[in-house]
Amino acid sequence: MPKTPQIPFHNKYGKRTILVFVFVFPVWMASITGAMAKTLKPWSGSAAFGLSSATGTFPSLNLNSHDWVRWQKHHWQDRAHVSYNYTAASSAIYANRLVLGNQTRYYFKPKIRYVFANIRYDRNQFNGYFYHLTEIIGEGNVIHLNKTMSLDYQGGIGAQEDQPIGQKHQISPAVRLAINYRWHLTHHATFKEAVTTLLSTANNNTYESITSLESQLYGNFNLQLSYTASYNEFPVISYYKKFNTITTADLMYHF
Repeated sequence: MPKTPQIPFHNKYGKRTILVFVFVFPVWMASITGAMAKTLKPWSGSAAFGLSSATGTFPSLNLNSHDWVRWQKHHWQDRAHVSYNYTAASSAIYANRLVLGNQTRYYFKPKIRYVFANIRYDRNQFNGYFYHLTEIIGEGNVIHLNKTMSLDYQGGIGAQEDQPIGQKHQISPAVRLAINYRWHLTHHATFKEAVTTLLSTANNNTYESITSLESQLYGNFNLQLSYTASYNEFPVISYYKKFNTITTADLMYHF
């Protein structure tokens, strides 16, 4: 790893601001949406905070936060999520990874087939991009393999906008394929595997796999271990690695 940061805009983010965001946001999200959940039954969600270890472009030990809120009523469901990783080496900030996403679904009868609209924004300096923005519409199905296992798969088309570091932004057609597997090991433990493929005509196809294990600790507090592996085919700069991983251990509060 070089002695000086390779990312030209990392100095815009002060350590104090980032630390406040990482610590305060989960608490804020739990209090606000938790209060809503008490009065509005369709609302649910979680707020998580923990430590993570990254490999690839920026091998380091980090702070991270992952939070989501879901609204569901009748045939409609909407789920928004935010994920943040603070990566530092020595006294310099090397990378800040922010992922914002939202997916709206409409389920048909019975509730196994649905149409969806998905939007996701990535400010991911780990793979050499200023940002990724994808907008996808498509169709999905939920298959209940048995009483404890389910499979949710979906496919859609749309557009991707991104800007590699040192280059101009570009917009290109994109295809998104995703599979989510869920296995309830016990009443208090769940294993999940989510695989997403984003194919683009700009030759910067992205593949992501998220493996997680969640177990109840006490009441609404859970422990979640997860492993995220991502691969981007577009070689931006030789310094940036195509393959990056993030391993996290989070304390999660469900509401």
